[in-house]
Amino acid sequence: MLHTVTKAVSSKGVYSTLKQYLGTRPDLGIWKGICDAVLEPANPFDSKAKRAPRRWFAFFALIAAILLGCFIYFNDLF
Repeated sequence: MLHTVTKAVSSKGVYSTLKQYLGTRPDLGIWKGICDAVLEPANPFDSKAKRAPRRWFAFFALIAAILLGCFIYFNDLF
């Protein structure tokens, strides 16, 4: 059975409704996805425990910092 829309809704109304819905869902979102990709998995028994960065992320962050330091040093930018 098909349902028909009886009330026209503006794009601003849809956006505000979607923003309100996603605001009540802390398990969704780009920030949550980034944190899950970069940090170790959360402890299900202790929600307040700090999460350490994954080893590959720490390694690549260190390499990027070294490369940036070399670039700044050898180009006399600092």
